Amino acid sequence: MFHRLSLRPLAVIAALTLALTSALGSVAYAAARDRGPGRFMGFFVKRMAAELNLTEEQQAQIRQILEAERTTAEPLMKQLKAGHDQLRALGADGIFNEAQVRVIAQQQAQTMAELMVSKERTKARVAAVLTPEQRERAKQMMDRFHRRMHEHRGRGFGPVPPPPPM
Repeated sequence: MFHRLSLRPLAVIAALTLALTSALGSVAYAAARDRGPGRFMGFFVKRMAAELNLTEEQQAQIRQILEAERTTAEPLMKQLKAGHDQLRALGADGIFNEAQVRVIAQQQAQTMAELMVSKERTKARVAAVLTPEQRERAKQMMDRFHRRMHEHRGRGFGPVPPPPPM
């Protein structure tokens, strides 16, 4: 059965994974949002600064890490969108080209792998800036976030429903 692929849920899930589960995360989420990465990054660092009692030096270091990773994550998010757009256009003429779909799917998988590497690199670099106590509080924050995300699955973050029959 064919399912309509939607970039929005994929982008949100990927982005939230990148931005929040990485204990100060990446700004890939912000790159996919209309508000822009700078605004999200500023909000995110301020929130973490308050919750973790970060020093000014720690905040500056984290901003620098996030900005550096943004240069990696933004093009990858654009690649995901381009791949999604390509997949959406395929088959609209009633012709299924499995080879072409597989090529695009492989490219999308590689892009997601690169985003995961970026997320983990960011997480490690940020964790190195934190004290052990701050790392533990950050872990608790992420656990709370994951619980909330799990609770919201039924409100738009779940699997994409199949398209209506033609």
